[in-house]
Amino acid sequence: MINKSILPGSALISVLLLSGCGDTNILPPANQLPAATTTPVTQTTTPPATTSQLAPGTYCYSAKTKTLDANATINISSNNQIKGQIQATIQNPAENYYSSYNQTLTGELIGETAKLKIVTKIENDTQNSQVNWTITPSQLKTDRETFVKADCASSKADQETSATKKPVRVSFPKGASSTTVKNAVVRGDRDTYILGAKQGQTINLKITSLEKNAVFEVIAPNGQTLIPEATTWNGKLPVNGDYQVIVGGTRGNASYELAVEIK
Repeated sequence: MINKSILPGSALISVLLLSGCGDTNILPPANQLPAATTTPVTQTTTPPATTSQLAPGTYCYSAKTKTLDANATINISSNNQIKGQIQATIQNPAENYYSSYNQTLTGELIGETAKLKIVTKIENDTQNSQVNWTITPSQLKTDRETFVKADCASSKADQETSATKKPVRVSFPKGASSTTVKNAVVRGDRDTYILGAKQGQTINLKITSLEKNAVFEVIAPNGQTLIPEATTWNGKLPVNGDYQVIVGGTRGNASYELAVEIK
């Protein structure tokens, strides 16, 4: 029995409340509570994307469309420095437009990104630019074109072929002694025409061009130069055989008409 006379009032109230309640609402000690269960969370990480980089060496690419024929050669050093060159011709016969350009590339390869300084020479103009291109084993992506992988030996042969065109034999319509050849020549190239003639015949040549920048020279069968860099010429032929008329541009690219008469 509790001696209520010696308990403070607040303590007495607490004892009465506890004695008047059953044990059903009293929580067990904390160490007797059931442990909470949790579902483990598995975290996945995505590995960082990797980019392949070209090994040191020489790589060749080409781009060919209806109006563009271009070849690129890229050299990559052991410390990822880039040196390269692009040679291209542009032609649009419907518009009577022919041109060519040459680009010199220097820079650094970081992953697949080539940070380049480019010097472009087209016609009589020189342009400097800085660009980022993408280079992979199969492609060279520029600002305007996508070049595809090419065989370096074939690319070199294409460049040599474009620079050294095969001569074209000029024939006259039946019963005629004159004809006109219409063509265009890009800077650095030459067009060569073959004329079969006899000793003592007279030849008349005249070349006209849109920008007055096309000339010709005449080479005799024995290799003698009969006339250098002319726009008109009239002369008596010294020997029998094939004469060469070689046409080139004095500046830039030239669209021209070459009138030929032999009588």
